Amino acid sequence: MRAELIQEFQLLQNSRANKFADELADKILSSVDAVNEKVISSMSKRGNMLMLLEKRLNFSTLRKLRERFFKP
Repeated sequence: MRAELIQEFQLLQNSRANKFADELADKILSSVDAVNEKVISSMSKRGNMLMLLEKRLNFSTLRKLRERFFKP
């Protein structure tokens, strides 16, 4: 009877430990996912801004070169 109680207690402890580990893993994964989403979003915004800047720079540079060298 005593061995059965000890075994039951160990099973209960393992169950609680597994539950705690699962909850901790879920919290960590959700935090990592949130950070990844923010990083990807900021990188995407930065990339779009750089592409627009390059596009504007190319047009303004071409316009200046055209005005400078190809005067009508």
